[in-house]
Amino acid sequence: MAEACVEFKGSSFTLSVIYLKTLKLADISADLVKKISQAPDFFSLIPVVVNIEKVDCLIDYQAIKTMIEELNFTFVGFTGSIAKEQRNRIRELGFSFVNTAKVSALKKNGAADERVTIKRKQTTPEPQRQLFSDKIHRGQIRSGQQVYAKDQNLVVIGSVSAGAEVIADGNIHVYGSLRGRAIAGATGHHQAQIYCQNLEAELVSINGNYWLSESMELHWGTPAFIHLIDTELTSSKLS
Repeated sequence: MAEACVEFKGSSFTLSVIYLKTLKLADISADLVKKISQAPDFFSLIPVVVNIEKVDCLIDYQAIKTMIEELNFTFVGFTGSIAKEQRNRIRELGFSFVNTAKVSALKKNGAADERVTIKRKQTTPEPQRQLFSDKIHRGQIRSGQQVYAKDQNLVVIGSVSAGAEVIADGNIHVYGSLRGRAIAGATGHHQAQIYCQNLEAELVSINGNYWLSESMELHWGTPAFIHLIDTELTSSKLS
């Protein structure tokens, strides 16, 4: 008997979830464009699902999908705690409905409420990863540069300029100012952490969960480290 050409296996992936708080497409688009402008490379073509549980059922699903794709996201489907009839309607229209685990309430961190919130959600826990060796970069990482520590921690003895990007499969240590983008646990490591002597980052991400600069106000401009509690990012002051 010939071997099968395809095989189905269960797996888990990190997706971004866009939480809608209004059905005004112009307002949603404006908020998304603002976020994209802060880290265009990070948001380009990332797969997203749209959470619709906070808006009523009179939804133009096709218009939402079209808008998401026009902003250069990859639309996966809709999600949220909604009635079975609405889920069936979504599927009848040819769209996917993604079931997810219960998500805890978002922390506002003193920031103004927004119409749209984007949060990276890990659907299943990952196994504990092995310890990483260190990749050491000496000197400033300038705008436009990217340094990636594959299967390693990244130690930067210097600063990371605005417009630069540091990525590690393990932890990131910056012995200077972090003004660019820092992505730790890039291939799936929920215990990864980011340390820096001066937090002024454009974006930080751990295991696909990320903050833009407005979420870092609590320890902005101070020595800090960032880590995950469950799937929520949190920052603490370095003593």
